[in-house]
Amino acid sequence: MLLVMVFRGLLVLGLIMSLDGCKKDQKTKLKAAKGSGRVKVFGRRVMTVGLVLDPNLKTAVFPVLHIANRSLSPWTYSDTYDETRVPQHISQAQCQRSGCLTPDGEEDMGLESKPIRHQTLVLRRVQGEMGSSGGRRKKGKKKGYFYKLESESVNVGCTCVLAFRGRFFLATVLLHLHCLLFWGFRLGFCTAL
Repeated sequence: MLLVMVFRGLLVLGLIMSLDGCKKDQKTKLKAAKGSGRVKVFGRRVMTVGLVLDPNLKTAVFPVLHIANRSLSPWTYSDTYDETRVPQHISQAQCQRSGCLTPDGEEDMGLESKPIRHQTLVLRRVQGEMGSSGGRRKKGKKKGYFYKLESESVNVGCTCVLAFRGRFFLATVLLHLHCLLFWGFRLGFCTAL
């Protein structure tokens, strides 16, 4: 939910910036939102824009629990919190079973329930010196924070995969490939596999 609001905010900010460009072309004036103005950041003058989200634009959030419970490898979500990360809250899926469910509701250990991972970008707050390029701290420089872009792996659900049987499984797969490639399953022992 927080991530959706952040993306909406960025979309509105982009719209405001494009309208600001149109303003110069059409010579019309737009009223700036409260909190807008020019400020100095790291020695540069930048324009800040106040952002007001319309509460009427909120869309209904549909729970995904029914999907997680109907899956052959059901999962639940747990919330992870990190105050130095943006977004601070990320939901992680956790598989409820080690095997997968059959249509009868029994657990089949011939299949394994594994998490589906998704790489996502997050911002990490890092303490540093404002206005410096990483050198020695000079008099008058203030310590502050900056944000670093990082990649983070998030479990978004669970799926069923064939159970890995170690060396026996690998030997069986190799024998099947050997029969297929060299004899085309014409020999008796190849069809019996």
